[in-house]
Amino acid sequence: MPLMSSDAEVEDDVSARGAVSSTRPAQPPRRRRSRRAALFALMLVVPLLAGFVAVSCALFVWPSADRPQHVGAVLSLAGSNENLREQRALALVREGYAPVLLFSEGHYAMVPCPRVPHVTVVCFIPQPARTVGEIDFAAKYAARHGLHSIMVVPAKTQATRARLLVGRCFKGHSVVVPAGAPPSIDLLPQVAYEWGALVKALVIDPGC
Repeated sequence: MPLMSSDAEVEDDVSARGAVSSTRPAQPPRRRRSRRAALFALMLVVPLLAGFVAVSCALFVWPSADRPQHVGAVLSLAGSNENLREQRALALVREGYAPVLLFSEGHYAMVPCPRVPHVTVVCFIPQPARTVGEIDFAAKYAARHGLHSIMVVPAKTQATRARLLVGRCFKGHSVVVPAGAPPSIDLLPQVAYEWGALVKALVIDPGC
């Protein structure tokens, strides 16, 4: 014959279970603290990352650009997007914006020297073989030949640094007309390189 529990025993059993369950925390304090720390870190990192991306776009992806102007010489820089830069510089001198084209052949004359009818084309290998060497050559050439204005044709990612350097090295009037290019798969490495080069130009090696 089955044993019957009394009402008192049932109530005691329910009370005991309730007491046991009430002693268990809903969530361990350590886990709650780690979640709060992760949330705080996320709230801090996301705005910083968004700001960094915005600044990178303003400096290197969609930099400030000038309208073409009639100048004493056009300087075509060497580097990435070489075909676009060369085409842009050649188009500018063919359209009569300058009678002189200063054409950087980059490292060890790796880029062939172009020829343009009725335009003086000066091809050179910069020393040092960097953007500052190219702009320094243009500034010295302008000083020797009495040119008071130049138009620099860089890649878009290079435009901010080129504007900084031409402002340092050349005392006359300068404009920067980047060679436009849509975003490509190698945009991120170019932006990373330009960040390093810009910091170097600002802090380590001011040049000119």
